[in-house]
Amino acid sequence: MTTNDPAAKTVKLKVSARIEMELNVSPARIVFKEFISKNGSSEPHYARLTGSKSASAKIVSVESRNPLLKIDLNKDGFDGDPDSQIRISVLPGMPVGRFREKIIFKTDIESTPSLQLYVMGEAVGNITIKPKNLSLGKINTAKPLKKTIRLRAADDAFTFNIKEISSTIEGLSTELVTITSGKEYQVVASLPEGTTQPVLRGTINIKTDSDEQETINVRVFGFTQAPPGLERSRVKKNSRNGSNQKELPPI
Repeated sequence: MTTNDPAAKTVKLKVSARIEMELNVSPARIVFKEFISKNGSSEPHYARLTGSKSASAKIVSVESRNPLLKIDLNKDGFDGDPDSQIRISVLPGMPVGRFREKIIFKTDIESTPSLQLYVMGEAVGNITIKPKNLSLGKINTAKPLKKTIRLRAADDAFTFNIKEISSTIEGLSTELVTITSGKEYQVVASLPEGTTQPVLRGTINIKTDSDEQETINVRVFGFTQAPPGLERSRVKKNSRNGSNQKELPPI
């Protein structure tokens, strides 16, 4: 800063401060591992209040739009653990797929009347799919390509059948292979050599007789690599600066 003192026209002022959180919920985000929808989560997750006012603060109400999230409170902590004041579980019946939910805690602290906690995860059905997204990677157009999707019954008592398979990607064919009827199948996706599309993006759609998973959509993506001879022909000399420039396929 500047002054009107000729002997000290400028001076440095050092400012320091300590920022203290009055109230927060930790962690701010909880991620459930993959679980079977009809069973719900196998283990609960826990959170707690933190901050300078956490010891005196009270949670007066809890709001969640998803009734399948079960939230329990214990000021002293579940099983005597002070880090486990909030217990969150997922009840059976969560729709198959990924979910992201927000829980709002109303408190009696005037300066922090509400806190938010995000809960996310993925519920799977009676049919497990691996991989869920099929990457074709960098495709050499001089060679044919094959990739496999595996579908299995997640429960010994469950059986299913595949009724139809289709693809939205031009030139991508599919073949159904039965490993164990009613229990395990493979879908083999194939691309012939000479594919001309620079980018491949779409889905393989698998229809089953399961009411819970009537249609399973597997995202497919990849891009082509030209054969070595063609690749070299795409490199040209820049006459002005003498540098090599490589023409890439449009995306």
